[in-house]
Amino acid sequence: MLASKGAAVAFQPQIRLRDLIAPMLLTVAAILLTSLLVNEAHAHLTALHIWHDPEDLTLAYILPTIFITALYGSNFGVSSALVGGLGAAYFVYPPQFSFVIDSTQHLVELGFLVVLSVTACKLTAVITDVKPLNRGPRRS
Repeated sequence: MLASKGAAVAFQPQIRLRDLIAPMLLTVAAILLTSLLVNEAHAHLTALHIWHDPEDLTLAYILPTIFITALYGSNFGVSSALVGGLGAAYFVYPPQFSFVIDSTQHLVELGFLVVLSVTACKLTAVITDVKPLNRGPRRS
């Protein structure tokens, strides 16, 4: 009886460190790519005198959250939403390349972006029915 319990414990699936690091690295890479695209789009639109509001482009930060959720589950999607909010605060909202936000309107917009990203993450998880990677053992 004791030997069978030990064998059951030895064969439980274990989460490897790379299974946790890979989604986070992919999240950071996706956020940096989104930041690069948003900055380039803003630079070109400003140079052409078409558009002067970079804050409108922050909705692009929802896309990496949706992709990470579809691939790795809701837990990594929520962390991707939080990293996306930090990326938007750093790269888009004035003053650029700083986490300081001067205007309360920008702070409310950033909060709305994070709430919208988390909502999109949860909806994507429900639609795709992806199970999180770090699910603990079942209790009976």
